[in-house]
Amino acid sequence: MLSAFKIGANLFTYLINRTYILTVLAGVGFILFFVLRPYIDFNAQAPINKSKTAIENEARSLVDNFGFSLDSLGLLTTRQQHTNYYTFLRDTLSGRGKYPSQLNKSGVHLTSWVTTIAKWDQNNANLATDQTIFDNSGVLRIRFNNSGQVIRIEESANRENPTFVEGDSPENIAQTVIEDMLAYDLNNYMLSGVEELDTLSTITEGVIGPERQLEGGETQLGSSKKFVWVKKASVASGPQTLSLTIKPILKDQDNGIPKVGGVIESFLAKNALEPDNLNQVFVANNSGFNFGILFFVSIGIIGVLILFVGVRSISKGEVIWGRALFIFVSISLAIWGWRAIYFMNTLSSTVDATGATFFNLNQLIFGLLMGFFAAAAYLGWESTSRNLNHKQLPIVDAIWSRKLFMKEIGDGLIKGYLLGGIAIGVFCLGLFLMGERFSQADSQFGFAEPSNKPKLLTINMSAWATVWLVSLSQIGVIYNSFSQWFKNKYVKHTIIVLVTGVTMAFLGRLIGTSATVIEDMGLFLALGGIIIYFYKTEGIVTVATGWWVFSLVFLLTPYMGSSSIDVAYIVWVQAFIIMGPLLYGFIAYRYGDSVVNYETYIPEYQARNENHMRVEKEIEIARESQYNLMPLQPPKAEGFDVHGFFMPSFEVGGDFFDYVLTKDDEGNPVSMTMTVVDVSGKSMRAAMPAVFTSGLLLSRMHADVPSDILREVTGPLFHRTDSRTFITCVISKLDIKTKELITANAGHCYPVIKRKGKAEFIETLEPKYPLGIKEEVDYQCHKLQLQDGDFIMLYSDGLPEAVNEDGEWFGFDNVPKMLEEIDTENLSAYEISQEVRKRIQKFSNFQLADDTTIICLKV
Repeated sequence: MLSAFKIGANLFTYLINRTYILTVLAGVGFILFFVLRPYIDFNAQAPINKSKTAIENEARSLVDNFGFSLDSLGLLTTRQQHTNYYTFLRDTLSGRGKYPSQLNKSGVHLTSWVTTIAKWDQNNANLATDQTIFDNSGVLRIRFNNSGQVIRIEESANRENPTFVEGDSPENIAQTVIEDMLAYDLNNYMLSGVEELDTLSTITEGVIGPERQLEGGETQLGSSKKFVWVKKASVASGPQTLSLTIKPILKDQDNGIPKVGGVIESFLAKNALEPDNLNQVFVANNSGFNFGILFFVSIGIIGVLILFVGVRSISKGEVIWGRALFIFVSISLAIWGWRAIYFMNTLSSTVDATGATFFNLNQLIFGLLMGFFAAAAYLGWESTSRNLNHKQLPIVDAIWSRKLFMKEIGDGLIKGYLLGGIAIGVFCLGLFLMGERFSQADSQFGFAEPSNKPKLLTINMSAWATVWLVSLSQIGVIYNSFSQWFKNKYVKHTIIVLVTGVTMAFLGRLIGTSATVIEDMGLFLALGGIIIYFYKTEGIVTVATGWWVFSLVFLLTPYMGSSSIDVAYIVWVQAFIIMGPLLYGFIAYRYGDSVVNYETYIPEYQARNENHMRVEKEIEIARESQYNLMPLQPPKAEGFDVHGFFMPSFEVGGDFFDYVLTKDDEGNPVSMTMTVVDVSGKSMRAAMPAVFTSGLLLSRMHADVPSDILREVTGPLFHRTDSRTFITCVISKLDIKTKELITANAGHCYPVIKRKGKAEFIETLEPKYPLGIKEEVDYQCHKLQLQDGDFIMLYSDGLPEAVNEDGEWFGFDNVPKMLEEIDTENLSAYEISQEVRKRIQKFSNFQLADDTTIICLKV
């Protein structure tokens, strides 16, 4: 008793210490996030200070100032991260100046808003990204910095430039555009040069320059001019150079009076190291190729595993369809809904009705496929978890049963936040030590999340889908499957961590890094090891909660520290959302009921399987009992050789046989009685009456003659069996001294005698009613004097009624013929019985149509 108390006390102390250690590690993890963020966060010191709505309002204002209308055009505004540019800067600079916070604070444009003015006129909008729309249907692209100031203007090479700014000279137009429209103070800059970009060889010189007729009633007046301003040394803030290209034109008006002005061909505001194209790839390496290969390899591994486990669960009937349907619908809606919201918020104004139909149909199909994948992952996870008796499976069952106020649920949530903090700390510390940074992961649409609204909805939709896809497929199914396949714990856990870590490096991550493929895999292997530990010791609820916290914290980083209330609110409201489950977890853990106080949930398929196993066990017991009723060894005495066997067509059957050796008072054998019984029906329906009948027969076989035995037992069987049950029986008694064989038959197959190579049926006497048909039957005995060398065979109808693959019966007539073909004179009774067994099994291709019982007797 004292020893048990000490063990319990030590265990309690261990648990308290373990939770304490995890809490400290989680706290350190969150501290590391805030301390290291300036060095590793791409958006550090450069949060989104202007919402997408504000940027589009700025773009509309510029469109008005630029002299054209959006009546037939749309605005497509997206957020871009210039990760290639940052990689170039990081490799070029040294010291603290290379960190994202320092670069952002000094005005380097690592991120920007891009508004494309276009109308997509292609049939397929599935690839309608910002770049493809601009390349094919765009007329103008305007790039804004975090403060909403224009830093780039680019005209399309394929569409007519619609801009027009009135002015009598390119210089005046340039000044108007820079100061009045783009809000740059030219007092902080000095003009370093004006460059003519083309030469016109036509006509005469005018006030502004030579003329050239353009489309749309416009006339170009001279060469395009590029103006370049350089920031004065005394000015601290702002881009270092401004560049504006103006094409002077004479534009016809509706009133017939032409106006002189210019077209804005391009504008560029940049720092010294900044390229004209912020999306330019600076570093040539094969990491992209490696990433792509490993990405598809990871998809293949996870896809095949989920398909295999999910289909296996369905084929075994281990499915709770209501749960699978919920997962399918929720994940499909989350993935398709996010993309539908993105389309409505971003692409819809630039894509026509046909393109919109193509886009939404493609995204719906993708969402349904991902929902199917998630449902298959859940089915595989739940099935394997029940087989492994997964620790938090009762919690999952309680959640599905809407029993949410549980102590164990609270504990799982709290441990999940500890996992989230530890994972965040490991991730941040790993990036810092490698000298890398993290950014928001680009989808097929780029960095699309800031373009959505309501963001609180889309952020959580994205997190919901990602968390369950990762938790179920890349953690739960991988761990459960490999735990079943590998028994060595070291091999098992090594493979699990490797597969989980590598696949997480390429799938299901909502954050990207500047690390190489090898560095990325190392980082996520560390995360995978931590997550697998929590999955093993805690369970799926803890892991899903932890990955949810981890994902949401990093999803919020572009909005942290924003000076705009319509952006900053996202962080504060989402923080309250994140803290909600933690608060609930504490309350449930403190005041909630325990799941052990409720009846354990057993799914229908598991109850069915357990019932099936119970029935199989009962059948196995009945089978053992039935075999125990039959003799293990035949009786042995001078003057005869006997052997029998029983082959059930099911696990148990209605046939049985027995033989009893009777001795005199001095212990000398005097007679041997044998019987074969066949109860109508199969399996348990026949086995139980067979057991009952065997007891009745065995109690009399040692003394009574066969006919008396049958007369005595038919009455009890008549009263104890139903009208559908009938029992055939043949009993033969051999007098060892005289070799007289007495046989009584109750509706059974005629025995066969083989004498001097000739086999024939022994036609026993009437009446031949089966046992149990009538209460009283006056059975008669048939007497046969045997000779040395005679062979007798008793058998059940399973022998003549055996059926081959062509549906042909063995037949009664073939029973004597078969015995004539067997060398009964030189073979023992055992050898003869085995030969009969082999022939009947071969004939029926080992698929017996009925129970088959044989007794072979040689005298």
